[in-house]
Amino acid sequence: MQEENIVPTGTCPECEADVHVDTDTDKGDTLTCDECGTALEVVGLDPVELDIVEDDDADDDEEEDEY
Repeated sequence: MQEENIVPTGTCPECEADVHVDTDTDKGDTLTCDECGTALEVVGLDPVELDIVEDDDADDDEEEDEY
């Protein structure tokens, strides 16, 4: 039986598109959804689970700039 090269795939929580994940990706790595451009964090590998990256620092900076 011949082994197929299967590309791990997760689902973007923002737009539900399939997101291909490199086989050398580790938990905690970040990547971008090709469909909607959302920054995603790999939170699980078997199966692949993706979560939206929360950029708390950017929110804090914006709030500080508003007077």
